[in-house]
Amino acid sequence: MDDLRNIISGIFTKTIEWQILPESYPNPMRRLKLPSKWSVREKRLLTEDETVRVLARLEDPFLLINETCISAGPRISEMLVFQVRHLDLDKGTLGVEQRNWHQNIDKPKTEKSKRTLAIGGLVGRYREWVAKLPSQEPDAWLFPQAGDPSKPMRDSAVRKELHRAAAAEGCDFPGLGPHSFRRANITWRQEVGGSSIEASKIAGHATVRMTEEYTVVQLNRQEQLTRRIQDKLDEAKNRTKGKNVVDINKETAA
Repeated sequence: MDDLRNIISGIFTKTIEWQILPESYPNPMRRLKLPSKWSVREKRLLTEDETVRVLARLEDPFLLINETCISAGPRISEMLVFQVRHLDLDKGTLGVEQRNWHQNIDKPKTEKSKRTLAIGGLVGRYREWVAKLPSQEPDAWLFPQAGDPSKPMRDSAVRKELHRAAAAEGCDFPGLGPHSFRRANITWRQEVGGSSIEASKIAGHATVRMTEEYTVVQLNRQEQLTRRIQDKLDEAKNRTKGKNVVDINKETAA
């Protein structure tokens, strides 16, 4: 609906620019208010154990692609158009400079999408993978199509392999894909101590509010936080054990 509104708005803008309509004519799309967004599919994540089991059934390049989506968080549209020149093995980074939009190589989704991603422990894996590529030229695709190295791999091939591996482990679901691994990255990055601002910048989101939409508060995380609150209360109980109310009031007053 956003796309349709923008297309129609552009039509009115051009008709005014080309003087088909008078300059005083108000663009009617400015008055259009779209309803709130809704999710067609459940925002589900594989557990850590399920993720490890699914990855164990994948082979490169599908394994390396999904490992990168989980640990570094690129969009799949960004992931599949990385070229050799975007990989810096000395620094351990991938530079996001473009994306595949409907099979067209285009600029990133937003200005903040242009970013540098740390790949951590995947440096060695990438070094081995690049050595196997048919070409190590700067403009060569990191993940080319098997039948035509001049073209980047299609995301449908990645999803197909991922669904196959998940089905074999009994944890497949309709929304599973590299995008759900990106959602896992954003969620887990905050669980391991990253701030929402850090998660937002690394994800390349235009706003922190978008990061909020991607973040899933999992039940095991709720359990951890609940138990931490309970532990704080237990510590307080232990400190006050054996003390009467008068003693506690005296300590508070002091």
